[in-house]
Amino acid sequence: MGLDYGDKTIGVAVSLNGRVATGVRTLRRKDAVALRPCLKELKVIIREHEISHVVLGYPKKMDGEESTRCEATLAFKEKLERYVKSVSVTLWDERLSTRAVSRGFEGSRKKYKQHVDEMAAIYILQGYLDYINIHGKESLEKNMDNDFDNDDAGLVLTDENGEERPLLIRSSKEDAGEIYLLAVDTVTDEVIFLRCEAAEDDEEEFEIEQIEEGHANYKRVFEMFKDDYDELI
Repeated sequence: MGLDYGDKTIGVAVSLNGRVATGVRTLRRKDAVALRPCLKELKVIIREHEISHVVLGYPKKMDGEESTRCEATLAFKEKLERYVKSVSVTLWDERLSTRAVSRGFEGSRKKYKQHVDEMAAIYILQGYLDYINIHGKESLEKNMDNDFDNDDAGLVLTDENGEERPLLIRSSKEDAGEIYLLAVDTVTDEVIFLRCEAAEDDEEEFEIEQIEEGHANYKRVFEMFKDDYDELI
């Protein structure tokens, strides 16, 4: 099960085959403090789908630092583990999950708001599934320190034709106020560079550009990620 935990909502996704994540629903909290009603609903979903493992989005900042929401997410993790003792919970980097949803979503703003948390949960769970299916659970456990020490995050880009490109973010760096990513295409294993810039009309969303050979900034970005790139090739 994948969860996108927020102040007012919890997006829920599941995977029945261990390869593809599917949205279930969005739980809405009437009281920001009282979690028991949502925990009860999650317990029902966990039993219904026979869930043994939960992947919880961990809201780090784009530069990898802890965000103000990290503490609340850790508190929720502890409460969930106490309330549903039959599942284990893994924290998973959720950087760009909501932004990837907003970039690929087609429909009204109202419909987007109704489903964004559920779709973010799908991206979180899919990123985790892609990682373990490519690298194996042993690699994941080796690279994680107790609760969370993993920089790989899932990101799905959607082109103008609606074709999706699932990526794993392997490294991120900030330069001159812009975020650059080193990512791996989970289908072709191609290593690519991306530039993320806050959208002019909404600083919570990012415009994403691929930096390919021939691009004016390609050499500078390549040098920025050279050590990480050499480890992947």
